[in-house]
Amino acid sequence: MMSLYKQAGSALIVSLLFLLILTILGVAGIQTTSMQERMSGNMRDRNMAFQAAEAALRGGEDFVRANSDNEALFANSLTDPEDWDGEAGTTHALSNMLHQDPRYFVSEPGLYRVNPGELPAEFHNIFPVNAIGWGGTDVTTVVVESRFRPVQ
Repeated sequence: MMSLYKQAGSALIVSLLFLLILTILGVAGIQTTSMQERMSGNMRDRNMAFQAAEAALRGGEDFVRANSDNEALFANSLTDPEDWDGEAGTTHALSNMLHQDPRYFVSEPGLYRVNPGELPAEFHNIFPVNAIGWGGTDVTTVVVESRFRPVQ
């Protein structure tokens, strides 16, 4: 009869150990899930910023297409994106979710040879177009650049 009393309560200890192990696994799973949720939110925010910057870049290229013959428009050299005056005018579905409207800046054109190795040499004005877009927060920014040659 003594051996029966010595084994009493061992089921409680074993079940408490299983509960401890399950709790540790549950906490680890919650941490992993919350990390993945933050990563996907950051990726979504960056994607919104990239799409906004791309829209601004296309707006800048349209601006060059319409005004490439007016050299006075490219006289200012602005380096701070806060001073860029070209509003993209985006009307896409994300525009009300962005932290700030995207902007573009068109620099002075450079004369580049477009047919290297061929004669006669052909040169065209190539316009650097820069654009900046913000995501849903002020810390997510994307800057893109293109070299644009308007068709004459």
